[in-house]
Amino acid sequence: MNQLTQLAIIIIFSITITSCSSDDNQEPQPITVTDIDGNVYNTITIGDQIWMLENLKVTTFNDGTPITPYTFAEHGNNWGSLNNQETFYQWANTDDLNDVVDVDMPLDYYGAMYNHWAIESGKLAPEGWRIPSAEDFITLENYLAANGYAGNEAVALKSDSGWLTASGNGTNAAEFNGLPNGYVNALGGPTLSEGICTWATTNTNGSTRTMVQLFDEATISYPLNAIQIGAGIRCIKI
Repeated sequence: MNQLTQLAIIIIFSITITSCSSDDNQEPQPITVTDIDGNVYNTITIGDQIWMLENLKVTTFNDGTPITPYTFAEHGNNWGSLNNQETFYQWANTDDLNDVVDVDMPLDYYGAMYNHWAIESGKLAPEGWRIPSAEDFITLENYLAANGYAGNEAVALKSDSGWLTASGNGTNAAEFNGLPNGYVNALGGPTLSEGICTWATTNTNGSTRTMVQLFDEATISYPLNAIQIGAGIRCIKI
């Protein structure tokens, strides 16, 4: 074997070793998911669960049907109407009247808020994902409690800035970045953004739905709210 051939073999072998070594040392890339509107969401794995890292922003059902954008001027009190049964969304309030966020917030900063009929449609989540149940959040809460955050589960889930002083910032120790999106009252009015985080679950019982809230306590609350109340959605992977 001549010297030129030997040199070529050494170079190829070195490139192969370097390439393998580089691949082995790479951290796994975060999983993302894209909804039907093209919104891309980062995700996080906590225990055995995979969650979206943002509230849902989709304004089209996953079958291609548009969701009606709600305004009081056009739709009046129909947001929570049990007779009308129209599917609505609206953006959580980003007026920031208390100046707790240092940057200009885009319209979808907190994600979309959905009414009862949109939530019940079964067509909000991207393929392979779903609206979580209360039990899903309890599983998340139990994991946090077992891993150093017992009694402070809500604090670990809340973002570390952007909350009213009365509600208090979190630590975001779980890297879940729960933002204070507020909720939508039964008449269609966005309420208490910057002060409370409200996520819808699939648990309904007649006229009520179990919500998940991060508020002014260190622990997560699971109030039963009237189904006319609108909320944000944090999807979980199936």
